[in-house]
Amino acid sequence: MIKPIYDDTVDVGPVGGLRELFEASSIAVVGASRSEGKIGHVVLRNIIDSGYRGALYPVNPKADSILGLRTFPDVSSIPGEVEMAVITVPNHAVPQVMEDAGEKGVKVAVVITAGFKETGRKGAELEQQVGEIARKHGIRVLGPNCLGVISTSNAMNATFTNDYPKEGSVAITSQSGAICSVVLDWARATRIGFSKFVSVGNKLDIDEADLMTYLKDDEGTKVIGMYIEGMARGQEFMRAARAVTREKPVIALKAGRTAFGAKATSSHTGALSGSDQVYEAALAQSGVMRVDTIDELFDLLQAFGTLSLPQGDGLAIVTNAGGLGVLAADAVSDHGISLASFTKETVERLASALPEEAGLYNPVDVIGDADSARFEHAINTVMEDPHVHMVLAMLAPTDMLDVTSVARTIASFSGTARVPVATAFVGGEDVAEGSRILMEAGVPSYQSPDRAVRALAAMVDYREMRDRKAEHDATPVQGDQAAVRRLLDRVRAQGRTALSESEGKEILMAYGMPVPPEGEARTADEAVKLAHVIGYPVVMKVSSPDIAHKTDVGGVAVNLRSDDEVRRSYQLMMSQVRSRMPMARIDGVTVEKMFSGREVIVGMVRDETFGPVMTFGLGGIFVEIMKDVSHRVVPLTEESVDEMIRSIKAYPILTGARGRRPADITALKSIIFGVAQIALDFPEITEFEINPVMVGDEGQGCGAVDALVTIKRVS
Repeated sequence: MIKPIYDDTVDVGPVGGLRELFEASSIAVVGASRSEGKIGHVVLRNIIDSGYRGALYPVNPKADSILGLRTFPDVSSIPGEVEMAVITVPNHAVPQVMEDAGEKGVKVAVVITAGFKETGRKGAELEQQVGEIARKHGIRVLGPNCLGVISTSNAMNATFTNDYPKEGSVAITSQSGAICSVVLDWARATRIGFSKFVSVGNKLDIDEADLMTYLKDDEGTKVIGMYIEGMARGQEFMRAARAVTREKPVIALKAGRTAFGAKATSSHTGALSGSDQVYEAALAQSGVMRVDTIDELFDLLQAFGTLSLPQGDGLAIVTNAGGLGVLAADAVSDHGISLASFTKETVERLASALPEEAGLYNPVDVIGDADSARFEHAINTVMEDPHVHMVLAMLAPTDMLDVTSVARTIASFSGTARVPVATAFVGGEDVAEGSRILMEAGVPSYQSPDRAVRALAAMVDYREMRDRKAEHDATPVQGDQAAVRRLLDRVRAQGRTALSESEGKEILMAYGMPVPPEGEARTADEAVKLAHVIGYPVVMKVSSPDIAHKTDVGGVAVNLRSDDEVRRSYQLMMSQVRSRMPMARIDGVTVEKMFSGREVIVGMVRDETFGPVMTFGLGGIFVEIMKDVSHRVVPLTEESVDEMIRSIKAYPILTGARGRRPADITALKSIIFGVAQIALDFPEITEFEINPVMVGDEGQGCGAVDALVTIKRVS
């Protein structure tokens, strides 16, 4: 994987080169062409047609002028300053162009040219070469293999699409050029305006983290939308997203939801921590709203780009169709907001001007023969109710209704209403003109009640997230790092990557985590002696560095209460394990104190993009079947761990369902924080799983009764 050319060791400023990307006062188009079908011609023409006011220099050694502009043989021959270079030459020529741009002092290069790492090894090597040249000269790079960049505040369309949007408050970043084209076409249909539009391509350098850092302080941007396929700098993305989402919403469509990580895993945690689950956790922890479809992305961008945030979750529905009202009410419940309860005064005002057959309670049904005046009275009335924080006006076409008249009436509320107003004009051709009028006026118009309610609910969720108090960083867990280092060095010296269970528990004990008393035995007699020392009841488990899941091969016996049970279980266990895994090395058995409690799993897998990722959920042998787990990216906060525990479906088991005493959540949190700290202290640990952790009743603590640890192989 090629990493971005700028990293934490290079001081380029928080958004170095990003001002020039969006507000360049001078641009060189390298590879500008006289042929209308060539990308170099299209890009130059689009910059001109968008009204760009800065200095524009076509670069082509074989032409004197293109589109009425004097051309130059190379960037270095341009007489004035060049802040940005847009590069469209063939891929093999890009390194020389970058050298030339570096000598000229160009601040940022937009490499539209394809044929780099997306094509294979040779392309990746070429891309690396471009990155090294850029690093040497301090040039920021957008792309390669990208559509380009649009900045409406700078009247600049430096892309090869002429679908130039109107100026607005939505910023878009996309890893796909095709999605860029789709979004631009949608914006034209919905009259949504953009502030910035960026195709990031291969992300050799400039990526979403850089762009969010810049857009956070961009006064023209109100909401940021992203199409993401993957990323290399996960922690940097999260830091940037946490900062920006405190001020403006970020909506992400992350593609590849069904693709799991290709890395082989030996633990349940690894199997449960597929790449999409990790992205889901990272986006949520960062305050980014994730959507699953492009329609949902469009719906939320339309709402956030045009409406003010609601100050509560109370929705008032006004409709001329009872069925639409019922559907919207169902959607309100589905998406976790509330139907506002009207005051007595509101109901009386509605009754004063609505027909006797009208529905006066939420949803308000102005019935099928309603005209624009009836809609206006109902909307005005519910807006004044103190319990109403947003309004959804819905319409079904009827022969008695002038759709465009109603649309113009509702459009008059845009920008003047106390509460945000959205609409759902449901139908086809009969409502198309009304929807166009609404969107032209800046009122969101959706094709169904559910889509409208979902968008409004997302605005409520964002406001609540933004207004939440800042999270508290967890206190670092202190452990005996020297002891763990000696143990890991010993394991590596033996050429092993998998630790034994007892070695895993040594690490836990070094960090103060409770492990039931135990010992190892090589014979049935030794197991009996250990059981006497530890005290019955005991658990017996096969001891083998080659067996990750002992239960699967008959390698676990629980609740043994006598010498006879220990002897019989030892003999049976050895027979079963040797028959099922004849090649496994068997060192004997571990005998440990039986610890009662509720079984949960606490695990960590090191993700290539985001680093250590914690998994928590219902534990035991059925964890992969039930998949009742949650994930959080390390480092953890007190609030993120609380939410991690609360979010599993089995949480009521821990709180004391059916009269049972609550579990010791405080002790459980200590184990989660402890494993997270171990992951931070020892980057070579790739997987760490405790399954199960036995959680006792409140005040009784927890017991880590198993430990599976994997480390990186020494290269």
